[in-house]
Amino acid sequence: MGKVWQKCWNALNYMYGMFQAGSRKHLRSYRQCHSGRCFIIGNGPSLKESDLENLMKLGETTFACNSLIKLFEAIPFTPTYYFAQDNKIILDNYKEIESYKGTRFIKAHYARRYHIKGVTYYNMLFLKNPIGFSKKIDKVVYSGQTVTYSMIQFAAYMGFKEIYLIGVDCNYSAGNDVITKDSYFNPQLFNSKRAYAAPEVDTNLLAYARAKEVCDRMGIKIYNATRGGKLEIFERADLDTVLDNKKQ
Repeated sequence: MGKVWQKCWNALNYMYGMFQAGSRKHLRSYRQCHSGRCFIIGNGPSLKESDLENLMKLGETTFACNSLIKLFEAIPFTPTYYFAQDNKIILDNYKEIESYKGTRFIKAHYARRYHIKGVTYYNMLFLKNPIGFSKKIDKVVYSGQTVTYSMIQFAAYMGFKEIYLIGVDCNYSAGNDVITKDSYFNPQLFNSKRAYAAPEVDTNLLAYARAKEVCDRMGIKIYNATRGGKLEIFERADLDTVLDNKKQ
């Protein structure tokens, strides 16, 4: 992203965010509202529907995102929090996002365009060298070019001391610089009529490294409980063992 375009993009996002006074107040209510652990769910091919079912049965606090909302009723699975911040993702899932009754967080840049009732908007900026990590999500959430990074910032703000990532493979199947269906655990998450740009993996990894650095200092432990994948920045944890320990 060029410096001039980055400044314009940041200014536009910041302006939209400042109009969302109600959302900013709502976001402040989440400060230190939790303790213990949570699970942040990606949509990678390693994820299993049974993983989501187990999280539901155990009453775990979960963060879900993007096109996974298409499967909430079918699995069935209801996350504690749902996130979307990519324009194409919001367009493709607009009806589902609008009708979903759970807690929804959407990037403020799209607030005036989509007018989705009942959602909470957050202000997003892109800051590199180093990538920003927000400790005040009511003011700003920093982009690491992945919604997973936003969810980590929310989880830290909410007070969780253990954050488990699942389905965050960081290993994409792409052709002609767009994602293919093999990048998802369920083919229903892939829209063949709309090409999603291949993720900026290098930026994603910088963001994850930043998250680890900041969260370590805050006494927050991030584990990668994804089944396989290529994300090695965080300590690995076996999801089945983690969940079995709670059952006991």
